[in-house]
Amino acid sequence: MDLTILLIIILVLLLIIIFLAVQFFNIIFRGYAPFISTSGKVIKRIIEELNLAKGSRVYELGCGRAGFLHAACNKFAGIETVGIENDLLVYLISSIQAALTKHKIKIVKANFFKVDLSQADLIYCYLNVGTMAKLKDKLLKECKKGAQVVSYMFTLPDVNPDKTIKMGIHRIYFYTI
Repeated sequence: MDLTILLIIILVLLLIIIFLAVQFFNIIFRGYAPFISTSGKVIKRIIEELNLAKGSRVYELGCGRAGFLHAACNKFAGIETVGIENDLLVYLISSIQAALTKHKIKIVKANFFKVDLSQADLIYCYLNVGTMAKLKDKLLKECKKGAQVVSYMFTLPDVNPDKTIKMGIHRIYFYTI
C-alpha cells in the first residue's frame, strides 16, 4: 500500500476518533444533545404542517447539517434561515454544505443560549430533556408573541403544545409563544 494512502487513512481515522471523543465529552460533561439528525420523513411531515410567509425568519437550534432549514427553503420561497451550531467541526461541515447549495442559509457558530431569538417567527429544535428544560425560560421570555416552536421528540416542560403529531415512536410538538 502506498505510504500516502496509508497516511490519509490514518488521518481520517484520527479525525473520526477526535470527533467521537469531543461528542462524548459534550454529551457527558456539558449536557449537549448528541449529533443525531432528524430523519427526512419526520422533516417532511413537519414541513407539511407549516405555513410560512415570505420574509419569515426560521431558526434551527443545534442545527447540525441544517436538514430542517434546507427542507424549509425548498418549500417556502423568500424565508430567512439561520442555523445555530456550537460544535466547531459540525459548524464547518454545515457551513460548507450551505455554501454549496442554492439556499441562503446562514450558519452561526454560537451557543444558542447566547443568541437573540426575538426576531424568530419559527424555531425548530431536536435537543434533549435537560436542554429543553433550560431553553423553556429563554423562549418564553425572548420570543415575540405568536412565534412558533417545533420540537422533535422532547417537550417544553410544563407548556402545553398546540398540537402533537405521533408517527410511530416519533413525536413532534408544536407550540405558539
